Amino acid sequence: MSTREKSGCPINLSLELIGDRWTLLIIRDMPFAGKRHFREFLQSDEGISSRT
Repeated sequence: MSTREKSGCPINLSLELIGDRWTLLIIRDMPFAGKRHFREFLQSDEGISSRT
């Protein structure tokens, strides 16, 4: 098993801490797109998975 060094990039570290792609889209859309309800996220252009 090989050990990978983690990047020192703050953006990369933040992404690793926050989670996957859907989490970031939800965090972005709540304040900037005014989305508050689950159905609004499902209807978004990105096509967020209903299993999120």
